[in-house]
Amino acid sequence: MKLRNVLAGTVLAGAVMAGVAAAPAQAATTQAAGSVSYTKHWFDGYSGFSRGESRGERSYYKGYYYFSNGRYYFDVDVWDRDRDRENTYVDFVYHDDRGWHQGRRFVTGGHAKYRFSYSARGGFDGFKFRIGEGRPGHFDWSSYSNRSW
Repeated sequence: MKLRNVLAGTVLAGAVMAGVAAAPAQAATTQAAGSVSYTKHWFDGYSGFSRGESRGERSYYKGYYYFSNGRYYFDVDVWDRDRDRENTYVDFVYHDDRGWHQGRRFVTGGHAKYRFSYSARGGFDGFKFRIGEGRPGHFDWSSYSNRSW
């Protein structure tokens, strides 16, 4: 009877030790599979000047993009800082195998955050942003901020 208890205890202790030894390996595998690895690429820009505005009153955008799973993801913040009741417009234009295309136009009268993505299919190989302030037909556009890879 004593021998059976000793053997059962040894088997139980071995099973516990095997489980403890396997736990860190499983945790490392789970952590590696769940972690996302990408590099953020930052960009920003200001609108042009209008009727006596100071630099601090110009509209502004900043953001980043990254590539993951065959798509380019964009995250952009836009501020209309002059409180003149005119909107701020941000144009996103992209380039692919067929040339340049108007992608999106964002509009805000204060602060806004925009998130969107584009597939890398079709030769997506660059983009540009510009920011303008005013009303349709009377924008203070910045120059385009180009990015390509």
